[in-house]
Amino acid sequence: MELTPAGRLRRPLGAMAAAAMLASSGCASSSIQTDAAAFLTEHAITAKRAAAATKAVAAEASRLSSPPSGSQLERLARSAAQARRDTVRASEWNVAKSGEGGEEGAEEEDLPRAETEATEAAGELASAMSALQAYARAPSAAALASYRSKFAHGRERWDESISQLWYLAHRSSPPTV
Repeated sequence: MELTPAGRLRRPLGAMAAAAMLASSGCASSSIQTDAAAFLTEHAITAKRAAAATKAVAAEASRLSSPPSGSQLERLARSAAQARRDTVRASEWNVAKSGEGGEEGAEEEDLPRAETEATEAAGELASAMSALQAYARAPSAAALASYRSKFAHGRERWDESISQLWYLAHRSSPPTV
């Protein structure tokens, strides 16, 4: 089959368009990795501190005797206060700049979503630490249940979003709770 002059012109243009789309999709993926890595460079230490402190407090809370002793409650209050400070720092991350650049696609949308989820989850973990501090001041089943509920929800969101951020940056060992 012989092509017309217009058909002969369209064929190389189509091939060039396909090559450009392939090249730009590779750049978008690389850009997402670069943006995620930049986020980790800026926030990984805070994320690791928040996760470690929160994990330690959860372990400490799980070992409380029934009823808890005064010394247990004092230690718990101090640990929860430190974990709250660490998680508040993580909840204040500025995530507005990540993911800009007009890229489209599922992976490009995942980065800003994961960043936002991580900051919101950190806020939930901070709220759980506040509930635990309240429990340490006035132990009650309701206060402990409030902490456990907030902690479970915050931990689930944190672990998902932090794991996603580490994945997008092509890094291993995310600081999960």
